[in-house]
Amino acid sequence: MKKLKIKDLCIMAISLAIIIVASKINIQIGPIPLTLQTFSVFIVSLLLGSFKAFIVFLVYIILGLIGIPVFSSGGGIAYIYMPSFGFIIGFLVSAPIIGIASKSNKFYLKYILSMVGLLIINVCGVSYMYIIFNYYKGVNKDLLNILQIGVLPFIIKDIFTVILSCIIYSRLKVIIYKEEKEEPKLFNERVN
Repeated sequence: MKKLKIKDLCIMAISLAIIIVASKINIQIGPIPLTLQTFSVFIVSLLLGSFKAFIVFLVYIILGLIGIPVFSSGGGIAYIYMPSFGFIIGFLVSAPIIGIASKSNKFYLKYILSMVGLLIINVCGVSYMYIIFNYYKGVNKDLLNILQIGVLPFIIKDIFTVILSCIIYSRLKVIIYKEEKEEPKLFNERVN
């Protein structure tokens, strides 16, 4: 298990707060609310990297399921029966993939891995929604209907979100991790 520094824990706590606030800014569009959660998923995953982002999203889901109203429509164990819960699972599954880009300085890799993360989020969300509608709620919806409800209204916003989050991440990374990059230089100067 990786050791986490105090700075890491602080950034993880702030990231968790950002996710919670982003989930509360929403506009209801059918069974899936339009939120800033997806934006926060990309920013947090890119900033924290795979391991720390996974932990933050796991804590987010646990907090929501134990009843703390951190999800867009509240919280509690009954939230697993919401059609949109699959997208939240997708956040957890996609975070380690998107987080791989945090170790790379190649800008295109951030876009590619974020797009793969978006695909993972949508696959998890659509699959879960299909199961909830067809097997739990007893409403017959084929895959095309699910895509029209859960993906198509959001796809342009989500692609724009990926692009914007990669640009913002590039700026934030320089500010947040500036000290860590300077430390080896200072250490080398003292040794020489």
